[in-house]
Amino acid sequence: MIKSKRVSLKKKYKVIRKVKEHNRKKRKEAKKLRLNGKNKVEKDPGIPNNWPFKEHELKALEARRTKAIEELEQKKAERKERLNE
Repeated sequence: MIKSKRVSLKKKYKVIRKVKEHNRKKRKEAKKLRLNGKNKVEKDPGIPNNWPFKEHELKALEARRTKAIEELEQKKAERKERLNE
């Protein structure tokens, strides 16, 4: 026997409302993650003076910082290029 595909309006609008709420929650979570990600800055670990390879470690840390800053600038430039096109 063939079952009818008709749906009551109550059910139809309830589904639409639930989908809308779900999408709103997903957008809100994505917004929270975006805001939390921006504030994370690598903190100085505070290398002690008696550390055997202190100079080497400090140079590596500085290199990581400059690389991260360059990547951010590159991403900004790419974003601007995409917007201008």
